[in-house]
This record gives sequence, structure tokens and C-alpha cells, in this order.
Amino acid sequence: MRHAVTFAFGLLLTGLSTGATRPQEKKTLTIVTYNILGEPHRPDERIPVLMKILKDSDADVIALQEVVPWFQKRLAKEDWAKKYQVQPMEPESVGGQFILSKVPIENARSHVLPGPQRRTVVIATIRIDGRRLEIATTHLESPLQDGPVRGKQLDALFARTKGGDDAVVTGDFNFGDGEEEEKRIPPEYADLWKALKPGEPGFTWNNEASDMAGKSKDRFPGEKSRRLDRILVRSSVWKPKEVRILGDQPVVAGKKDLFPSDHFGVIGILSRD
Repeated sequence: MRHAVTFAFGLLLTGLSTGATRPQEKKTLTIVTYNILGEPHRPDERIPVLMKILKDSDADVIALQEVVPWFQKRLAKEDWAKKYQVQPMEPESVGGQFILSKVPIENARSHVLPGPQRRTVVIATIRIDGRRLEIATTHLESPLQDGPVRGKQLDALFARTKGGDDAVVTGDFNFGDGEEEEKRIPPEYADLWKALKPGEPGFTWNNEASDMAGKSKDRFPGEKSRRLDRILVRSSVWKPKEVRILGDQPVVAGKKDLFPSDHFGVIGILSRD
């Protein structure tokens, strides 16, 4: 969904752990980012498909945007989700951002970003082989004309991830390739899609493929298909290995009216020697 979401509910994910356990050693790290569409649009049809996508990803870290109470309740019932620890704060209190991690979460915090929509970034700290890795997820300002606001939001959130040995920044950035905001991404961050598939568009907001995106153009007249959702990594040890789109197939084959979300998700794999 391309506009602000209202949150007014409290529910902790029953059965999921919020505490840290032991450090881990890993040679690969799989990360998913997905804007799940907080609007309850035909949930009984699309959400089971979305849950299967998340389960089958078997990701180490899942970063979600637009998490709202009705989705949170459904997620709490998923057996696969109980393998994850979650941020120790309610997603509706932090702008719908939500992080699930198989790697123990040492701590997590939320920061309000500049801008009238009061968008947020949630940052969870995990530790792998003694290195502190900051995982951040965000959902930036949505109006097309608010590029300058998104630029300030990027400056603020990247400033918050400087403390870790490594950092991964994910989410719905609400701008596409070649737009002015992209210049605010620090050069030390690698964009997995650009690093691995530079010749492919990678649209995660696809007006042509999905009516859920295409028919929402009345909200933002003139909006084109764009790569709004990204996985960015800053690290001297973790390198981009794989990346692909998730959820780009309709719920019913051959029909464009319903997808797991109005956004497509992204899954990326990092590796180290």
C-alpha cells in the first residue's frame, strides 16, 4: 500500500521468542524484505499464499512492512514463524516495521524519521561469529513529490546503522532506480539487485503485471513501475551472492487481479569466506 497506515492495537506474537540466546557462526545469510499490504484486501485468498512464500524462503531474517493487527494474528498461528525471534516491540507502535530472525536478536530499537507521515526505521542487532550486524527495515514517505523528504529520511536511518561492524538496510524505499534519492545511499552500501542483476529491472511495484499496483495509480497519478523494495549491505566480509523477486505470480494463474501483496518481495543471500 502506498499511503500511511493507521495502527491502534496491541498484541505480542504468542509463541515467538523476544530474547537473545547464543552467538552463531554462519557462512551464508538469507534475508527477505516484503511489504505485505496492511490493508485487509481479500486476506483469506492472498495471505495463505504469502505465508507459504515466507515459510518456503527459509530465510534467516525476514523484514516486513505494513504489519498490522489482523496480519499479526495470522502470523502468530503459523508454526514456521515460531522458529524465529522477534523484535521486542509491537509493530503497530513502530510504523508497521517487523523483524523476525533465526539468529538471536541482542537488542532492537525504533526511530522516527523526519517527515509529515512519521515514518520509522526499526534496527535489530544480531551477532555472527563475533561481528555485530545491524538489520534495519523501513518504509519511507510515499507521495511521489516527496523525494527531498525521503532524502532526509535516508540520511537519518543510515546515520543510525553506523555502529555495527556490518549493516543490512531493507524495506520499501518508495523510489525507483535513477531517482534523486538514490544519491543519498552511502557508496559503501551494495544494492544486491544492482550488484547481481544490473541488466534486469527488478520491479517490485509492477503496474503492468499486477492490477493491485496498476489500479492504484489513481492515488499517485503518473506513477510508473519501479523497484521500490531493496536489500542494501555494508560489510567487509559479507558479499552479495544471490537475489530474486518473491510473490510475482498471481494467486490464481492467468489473473492479474490478486497477488500475495501489492508489492513483490525480495530475497537475497549474502556469503562470506
